[in-house]
Amino acid sequence: MIENQIVLEKKLYTGRYINGQLAVFVHDHSGEPIAELSIMQDSIELAPNEFILKEYSENQDLVQDYIEANVFCPANRLVLVGSQLCPICQISS
Repeated sequence: MIENQIVLEKKLYTGRYINGQLAVFVHDHSGEPIAELSIMQDSIELAPNEFILKEYSENQDLVQDYIEANVFCPANRLVLVGSQLCPICQISS
């Protein structure tokens, strides 16, 4: 019997949106982007280490992995973006 195991390494990258808010992305082992975990929202004031987390849809599994690993944590604030209630999170130091 042949067993195949695929391990996907994922790395978190940050940058800044044009409004200065923190942008959070996930890239695969080769550096290709696979997910954007943040949302830019001009009307929301955030601290430099805070971002609006896109935890719904295709990001659900990725988000949970990073929260459990304490890479980022909820800041106990929520914001309505479109029809989605999104948590504000902080990058862990």
